[in-house]
Amino acid sequence: MISAVSKNVSFPHLNVIFGLFSVLLVLANAGTIREVIRFALDLHNSHASQILMVPFVSAWLLWTKRKAVFHNPRPSVLPGLAVMGLGALLFLYAKTAGDRLSGGDQLSLMTTSVVVLWLGGFLLTYGSTAFRTALFPLLFLFFAVPIPRALLDRVIRILQVGSAEVAYVLIKLSGIPVYRQGFIFAMPNLVVEVTEACSGIRSAIAIFISGLIAGHVFLQSTWKKLLLMCVAIPVLFFKNAVRIAVLSVIAVHWDKRVMTSSLHTDGGVLFFALGLCLLYRFLLILAKPETHTQGSF
Repeated sequence: MISAVSKNVSFPHLNVIFGLFSVLLVLANAGTIREVIRFALDLHNSHASQILMVPFVSAWLLWTKRKAVFHNPRPSVLPGLAVMGLGALLFLYAKTAGDRLSGGDQLSLMTTSVVVLWLGGFLLTYGSTAFRTALFPLLFLFFAVPIPRALLDRVIRILQVGSAEVAYVLIKLSGIPVYRQGFIFAMPNLVVEVTEACSGIRSAIAIFISGLIAGHVFLQSTWKKLLLMCVAIPVLFFKNAVRIAVLSVIAVHWDKRVMTSSLHTDGGVLFFALGLCLLYRFLLILAKPETHTQGSF
């Protein structure tokens, strides 16, 4: 009975239904959405600046695949209701466990519930085939969820450790005598500590997301997309390490004031560009069409 009804629902009617559902969902969660926007605009949250652009990027990715996604939509009622049920459970848990969660973590859970509810509505309205075809743009929406504190701390720690390891090698290669104890580097007339701020979490998220989008748009093979993201990790370490090493070399050989100059506080964009260039170069290598020799395997 469900399938018979589904075949009779026209595509314009499905758009109206899903549009109304989306509007109602936004209105019902207006408070959460306002909090997410406020969280993303807070300059102290260096890991949240990408949140506001994510829905627009997701919409653009979905628009570029609209013909394939909406070629033959057929509602999937039971799977859609199941996903929406999961979103409702997440919402209830976020509300009831609010006193046991930090403000940021509760907001993460509330935002996740909104995204899951919307994905369930998409699945219910347009069906499993459309959902699978649009899987990347749809799942990309989870980047609009504020990162939970525990996960964020772990990521920052990994970036901090990796950046310190590579920076130590680069400083030694520069010829400067250096003694290292953990995250502290002692050099002639200079002591540098690789703090959490040196992890470059903002640019790390930006480069990671850029790599994901570039892999999705320009690469066909799944293994190439995974390889690109694996390469992004040492790229993040390297661009942070170059920043630390360059500032250290300038401070030791020329002027220690560089450690408090605009190059240190605001010069991250230069090294962010370095990371993007390195990742772009590797993308070009992976994007080259594979050539097959006749008779070979």
